[in-house]
Amino acid sequence: MGDVQESAQRKAARTKMREAIEQYEHRRVDHAVELMEEALELDPSFIEPRKWLADHYAATGDHHLAVSQYESMLRQEPDNEELWAGFREVDAGAADRLYRLQHVAPDPFLGRATDTSDLDDFEDEDEEFAEDSAAVAGPAATTATTAGSAIFLDEDEDEIEAAVVESLPWDHEQDAEMRERLGQIPAFNDVLDGFQLLWDDGSTWRRLLRDAIPSFDAGWRELDGVMATAAGVLKAPVPITLTIEGHSACPLALPLHEPTLLLGKHLREALNPHELLFVLGWHLHMFMNQNAEFAWAADHIIERHKEQVGLHDQIVEAAGDFTVGWDQGVPREEVVRIAKLCHAWEQRAVLSADRAGLLCCEDPEGACRSIAVCVGDPLRDRTLSADKYLEQFKDVPAGQLAAISASHDPWTDRQYAAYRIQMLRWWATTDDYKRLIK
Repeated sequence: MGDVQESAQRKAARTKMREAIEQYEHRRVDHAVELMEEALELDPSFIEPRKWLADHYAATGDHHLAVSQYESMLRQEPDNEELWAGFREVDAGAADRLYRLQHVAPDPFLGRATDTSDLDDFEDEDEEFAEDSAAVAGPAATTATTAGSAIFLDEDEDEIEAAVVESLPWDHEQDAEMRERLGQIPAFNDVLDGFQLLWDDGSTWRRLLRDAIPSFDAGWRELDGVMATAAGVLKAPVPITLTIEGHSACPLALPLHEPTLLLGKHLREALNPHELLFVLGWHLHMFMNQNAEFAWAADHIIERHKEQVGLHDQIVEAAGDFTVGWDQGVPREEVVRIAKLCHAWEQRAVLSADRAGLLCCEDPEGACRSIAVCVGDPLRDRTLSADKYLEQFKDVPAGQLAAISASHDPWTDRQYAAYRIQMLRWWATTDDYKRLIK
């Protein structure tokens, strides 16, 4: 692209890049790297300085930094074969994982909404899935529906003979069917078995939980009482509750011999009692019907890249010692198909968990605000309303909010959170919800 056609942002970044190259030629390497990073600050979409940095980091042995640059470039240019070739030279395994994620298609399971103003913008499903794919539980859905195999796997229906997975009363209408499909896959069950070894390994948990503190000892004395209330509503087991520093947007429900729940301390300052009830119900849902076991296994199979590694990611990494070989002998395209189904189930599973939380707090707006707070920074967003949160997505057609790729975690993704808020507001108006809170 010539300078005449370039934006002012790109021109400034290109000038900075030229300065960096000049500094590098004069052997001022550290300064050159700083200038290249400044060029990216000016224009994050500029591929050339990213490629320079990737080559530099690969040459100097800063492997993880090179991988990060390639991942950024290939999210911008997923069809760039030259970049793929360079990435494979740096780390063939990481390149394969990113390729798999990028080829797990979004799950466009939305149907047309007709009965509520919150969802008026929902569109028909993409034509590719229109015949086979049933709507997610939206205003037009009055009974449980069956999602088409076109979205998930291509097996013949007569091959599916696994035992029926029972639903919890508040489960999303496609949750059980997705779980049943996962339960039919030998490789997925191998991962479940590996995680069971992890859940039983006391030494690993002593290491992973060494910084976790019981809620009472952490001064959060009211938490045990609120937990008992939420567990009573759902008829769920009362877990051991531990606190950790900061915040984790992922569900940290550990199906150990004694079920254990971890909560970030920041939530105490960000949520009122009703909102805390929502979050506890959301987590308690995971201890029922093997939801936690399936969720951890699904995360492990999808292998989402995280910029910052927290306790959730340390647990998934630790599981690798117990699940090694789960994909041995499994064709690559089948691994992609399994990850695809894992992602599809997680999209439903988080909606089920949201409903469980709402049943506990019986405060739709408080529940929706909790979703917005939990996917952000609880301290910064402690006064954020659900409506204010949705404003940032006002230009996104509602039918696109749920179409997130597998590289985006449905439990924590900010766009998907907007969809969750809209769906929970709708579910709060249904007869199913009203029947369950009587």
